[in-house]
Amino acid sequence: MKCDIVIIVDHKWRDLPGMALLAAVLEKDYGYSVRLIPYSLWQEALVCDRPQVLCVSVLYGKRGKEIIRVCKEIGTKIAVIMTEGRPNLLEGMRYTTGRGSNSKYADLWFTWSDTVRNFMIEEGVLPPEKIVTAGSNRFDIYKEPYNAILIKREKFILKYGLNPNLPVISWATNFTNAKFYKKNSEFLIKDWNDLGLTKYKSYSNPLEVAKLDWETRKESARVMKEALRALPNVQLMVKPHPSENHKFYEDFAAECGKEFGNRVAFIGFEYIWDLLNAADIHIHRLCTTGVEAWFLDVPSIELHVKDYAPWSIKLPGAAAEAVKGNDIVTSADGLIERINYYLKGGNPSERQYKSRQEYIEKWLDKMDGKRTREYAGHLNSLVGSKRKIKKLKLNRLNLKIYAKTAITKMLGNNPREKLKFWKLKKSKIDHIGHVDKVIVENDIAVYSAKMREIVKDRRFI
Repeated sequence: MKCDIVIIVDHKWRDLPGMALLAAVLEKDYGYSVRLIPYSLWQEALVCDRPQVLCVSVLYGKRGKEIIRVCKEIGTKIAVIMTEGRPNLLEGMRYTTGRGSNSKYADLWFTWSDTVRNFMIEEGVLPPEKIVTAGSNRFDIYKEPYNAILIKREKFILKYGLNPNLPVISWATNFTNAKFYKKNSEFLIKDWNDLGLTKYKSYSNPLEVAKLDWETRKESARVMKEALRALPNVQLMVKPHPSENHKFYEDFAAECGKEFGNRVAFIGFEYIWDLLNAADIHIHRLCTTGVEAWFLDVPSIELHVKDYAPWSIKLPGAAAEAVKGNDIVTSADGLIERINYYLKGGNPSERQYKSRQEYIEKWLDKMDGKRTREYAGHLNSLVGSKRKIKKLKLNRLNLKIYAKTAITKMLGNNPREKLKFWKLKKSKIDHIGHVDKVIVENDIAVYSAKMREIVKDRRFI
């Protein structure tokens, strides 16, 4: 098994369509063989595929160091494609791209904006020629011809038993640490320590963040119920973050069903662009989904009932700056007023539209649907003349990698998923409450086929 470029897809519910599109362009325009894999298969890919380039999303942490070591030994180049290239906090930008992030070992680094690129140059982590501002390739999905994959509004709404003739509000939540407040707190502490997050002030107290997320989630749900009581014709689609405990929201939807009837739908496993395409108004908390709502001209409301680090509008960074392009509310009364305003035909102000454009230029560079093509061109230049990639040495240091590769070969392309089939009770939720984000063969096949078909389209320029 050999291929030219291996692309790691970190998160099925955020990254897969965009990475499948990039793979399709690399295949069609440059003739490369490309393989999409989850992070769990990086060892097997480097041992068996020996690619010219490995594309990762981050390099920090223990795993990043090991990837760097192996790539250096065999001669594979590393390209970093930031799937979260809009740093919520400036502290976060230092963490993901600064001197302690292992950035200096990348052969090519894609940033979403000159804001991040200039920071990396000032930090001295990489020479300017190795850092490319190319926008966000996954947001190409919102532009023609790629937006053809979006599910039509009526079809999506009917799928979840709602009425397409009544207004629909989407609520995308991101209280990702609430699940650690009363259990699995040891995992959170260890994880943040291992990642090096706790050395930053905003992330220095993981248990306090978990407690505040838990309290804010509860209060936000109460506010949403008040809005539903006050707005009897409004329907709600609630979509939790894939890293949240979904049971809280399933229970929330069930409680709403008893009180409000068939007006609230729990959306567990869908892409955010399909949700936004079906919504009349979008509600969120300092989330990238609020910016994505702009791309579909859906009113974007920040529901901000509690301000605390790292979810504070007082902290500098991309999340707080996006607020200027949205409406911000802190109570049920404020939320009800803003929903009524938009449902009666109101529009964002000229100041908000201007702030959005300024924001896009500062943090996203461009929104023109051509970012994937630009990524592909830079990756082609990185490959250059194909080189001979060495075999990984069979020694004590690499023994674990070879052992894992052998197990993978026996069990199939994703041993973690294969082992799940042996369980009596299958679940999409792992032991700490995360929705399974790992891509499997069928996921890859479905989106690769969709993107190859779109890339063939004559409108693809």
